[in-house]
Amino acid sequence: MMKIFTAAAKELLLLQRDRAGLLVLFIMPAILVVVITLVQENVMELTGQKTTRVLFLDQDKGELGVSLQKYLANGHLEIVAWDKKQKDIAAMRAAVTNGDYQVGIVVPAGSSARFHRETARLLQKNARREKGSSGALIPVRVFFDPGIMPGLRSGITAQLQMALQTIAMEAKIEALERMLKGLMARLGVPPEFTPLPGPGLSRRLGQPLLTLENSQVSSRPTGTSPYNPVQQNVPAWALFGMFFTAIPIAGAILQERKSGIWIRLTSLPVSPLLLFTGKILAYIGVCLCQFLLIGLIGSFLFPHIGLPAFTVSRNPAGVLLIVLFSSLAACGYGIFLGMICSTYEQASTLGATTVVAAAAIGGVMVPVYAMPRVMQRLSTISPLNWGLTAFHDLLMRGNALPAILDDLGRLAIFFLLTILLSWKLAQIRR
Repeated sequence: MMKIFTAAAKELLLLQRDRAGLLVLFIMPAILVVVITLVQENVMELTGQKTTRVLFLDQDKGELGVSLQKYLANGHLEIVAWDKKQKDIAAMRAAVTNGDYQVGIVVPAGSSARFHRETARLLQKNARREKGSSGALIPVRVFFDPGIMPGLRSGITAQLQMALQTIAMEAKIEALERMLKGLMARLGVPPEFTPLPGPGLSRRLGQPLLTLENSQVSSRPTGTSPYNPVQQNVPAWALFGMFFTAIPIAGAILQERKSGIWIRLTSLPVSPLLLFTGKILAYIGVCLCQFLLIGLIGSFLFPHIGLPAFTVSRNPAGVLLIVLFSSLAACGYGIFLGMICSTYEQASTLGATTVVAAAAIGGVMVPVYAMPRVMQRLSTISPLNWGLTAFHDLLMRGNALPAILDDLGRLAIFFLLTILLSWKLAQIRR
């Protein structure tokens, strides 16, 4: 055991002297997790998953503008009243075009009165069974920021059209109610025999009978949070940094082989497996520090820059297990690179390329479900995908420890396979 700790101390001493390597292992994933999370949070806002700011100018000051604001406020829209001069539509359009607001809506003056006149006229024409045009439409002007995504534009347009149709339906029901009451009065029918359900018909008919239950919220286990970029990116980029430890591990082995130290070490009464164990023990500590750094950034820095905080409150022991098994897989891959490559240039190029490729297909940079079907199948061969899936099962899906045993088993098999191949190569070179 003393030999293992001595070998681990040697590795830590060598790593301490490699300032550039330490920057790559700690600073790079820390910068990436902040930048990528901020970008994805903004993309969520642009795709309608966050509140969208809508600039609203009510030139009418009537029922139509009030009702439209009420319906739009029920969605993911933040209604901001335009506080400039009433006719200053050009300045309002400029504010939207410049990107200060995503959407601008204008209710022209006289819209409410015209709307009620057109509604009454339409019902009268229908009562007389007249044919022809249904009348002129009352326009509500809307303009968008040219930089918003097409999906958000379509969603807001559909929401606005639905609100206008609901307002029109309620107005028609109210006009129909008034028309029927007047007809009954002219015919001399007493109010108690009036075949109407009473006042408030439009309000009662406007009440929804069917609704969608947000099953994601109702079925989410206690201690978990809905999807947000923080819960995705903190473990993802921590894994990315952990697997980048393969490069300094391979570099240390190649340096020992090139200088002849490896030959002297293996000539001692120690097994190559013992030397490997020392390296693994040292770099597991490095990987734990990497995850701790990224986790602290997510927990304490993110809330100060407008992002949700990263939490592991539900199953910290399971998170620690994932970090340990992922660290083993990363260390095993680094040792394998050090034994199979002949130069540091080969190891650094091959290591960086394979880790970035494994991160790309494993869901670190883009979620797996957003990839083409072929890439989704390929993601199952990435060790980073195994670790990330385990994190998602615990932190976002709220599963218990047995749910991640398959992924932990894959990481363990990957570690054992790389160590076995490295030991065989060490025996051959010996």
